[in-house]
Amino acid sequence: MKKIVYIIVCLTIIFGCENNEETQKAVAVEDDNFSQLTSLIDHFAEENLSKGNANSFAVAVYRDGKMYQNYYGTINGNQTNKPNDSSLYEIASITKTFTGSLVAKAVLAGKLNLDDDIRNYLEGDYPNLEFEGQPITIQHLLTHSLGFKTKTPPKLEAFNKRMNSGENIDSIKPYTIQDLLEELKTVELNKKPGTHYAYTSVGPELLAYILEKVNTKPFKEQLKIFLDDIGMHNTYLNESEKHLNNLVRGYDGEELAPVDYCPIYGAAGGAISTLPDLSIYMKYLIDNKELPWVKEASRQLFEDTEEDETVGYLWQNIGFAKEEGYYYSKTGTSNGIQSVVLICPDSNYGMIVFVNNTSDEAFNVWVNLTYRDIEPLLIKYPKLNLTSIFRKDFSDNPSIAFQNFRELKNDTINYSFSIRELNNFGYDLLNEKQNEKAIKVFQFLTKEFPDNANLYDSLGEAFFISEEYDNALQNFKKALQINPDMKSSKDYIKKIEEKKSK
Repeated sequence: MKKIVYIIVCLTIIFGCENNEETQKAVAVEDDNFSQLTSLIDHFAEENLSKGNANSFAVAVYRDGKMYQNYYGTINGNQTNKPNDSSLYEIASITKTFTGSLVAKAVLAGKLNLDDDIRNYLEGDYPNLEFEGQPITIQHLLTHSLGFKTKTPPKLEAFNKRMNSGENIDSIKPYTIQDLLEELKTVELNKKPGTHYAYTSVGPELLAYILEKVNTKPFKEQLKIFLDDIGMHNTYLNESEKHLNNLVRGYDGEELAPVDYCPIYGAAGGAISTLPDLSIYMKYLIDNKELPWVKEASRQLFEDTEEDETVGYLWQNIGFAKEEGYYYSKTGTSNGIQSVVLICPDSNYGMIVFVNNTSDEAFNVWVNLTYRDIEPLLIKYPKLNLTSIFRKDFSDNPSIAFQNFRELKNDTINYSFSIRELNNFGYDLLNEKQNEKAIKVFQFLTKEFPDNANLYDSLGEAFFISEEYDNALQNFKKALQINPDMKSSKDYIKKIEEKKSK
């Protein structure tokens, strides 16, 4: 009996050691993959910055318990003025998600009901706050579906315009909750509440007023308690003037933008936060996705198919994707800062991206960095996105990019790629007027995937744009050999024939 036990113990030790070694190897591989992922993020951030449309980026990504944060560029062109962990950003409408979370907690506590008529919480008579027998409810405040004929009352709209023009705050009479309540008596509804989406700051500010009623505490105090509970100690409401030394100043193109200011409570967009603090928020929502208030605050409440908007407790762009699973997000746009928080709880990842410029050009670069460059890296992790690696290698040395792709494309354990994303890379080069490079990419892809008609069509288009019509015609015909229904190839052939006939 003792001998058997001894053998079992020995086998347990041997196999236990082997299992431990395998676990360590797996962890080492995953850590190496995460390092490569963050290296790619750094590359794409610097590449987008080099286009000259933004001064700086701040990025945080979180995946499967691993966090990465970094800063790129400088705040105002001064080479020593790089953002850091103490830098405070105007997070604008991301503030709304804090307000929505407080409402979700009040709903779960039985203090509010989504179907409550908001007039139950307003002092005075508001017969105008209904349309076709449907009153405005708490849910309508949360989902920007109030039914107002003009989405912002005129005096509030005028106040916002003065503030956004950069006027000195001390020279402007404040717009208070009493001013809003008075204006509410005159607003006109021309749509049934809960049927049409119209983005407005009115809903969040009224929710803050109602939260003060039901929780018998000032809204700012309620918000501080909420943030402290999560561990966010460097996020402030309507305190930009107190933190100017650390506040990241934004730009609108070349012009320095005025400091943002949100009237009334600031519940619609008055918060400033550091990247580490907002990362704590992102991590908390992912790690605690089963908490009742988190589940409630992140669920979808309303969809407007005409506007293509899905809204919950002031979160937006809510949905379900095949690979990512459930997701929700919120963007924020102040006078000079563009920001986004994306939460994908089913896949255990999230990201935050700040850019301190709100020009159209900077906005496009910010969108590309966020959704074209960073998110594809996170979706497949711990697999590495081979398309992203190919793009990075190509910018350094096309020959090396082609070689590496050929060597790695069949390693489906460690790498993944999408032909669609590879094809899009070629079009990105075309859009940047780098026609020769785009042709190289498409030529390579047609050799790697010779049965893909769309790639030949793309190569044909690249030749057409470069006015190499014979080469274009050859590739369009090849696309039609593979797929006789390729309409774009047929259309381009007609264009080429018309040009040749002239």
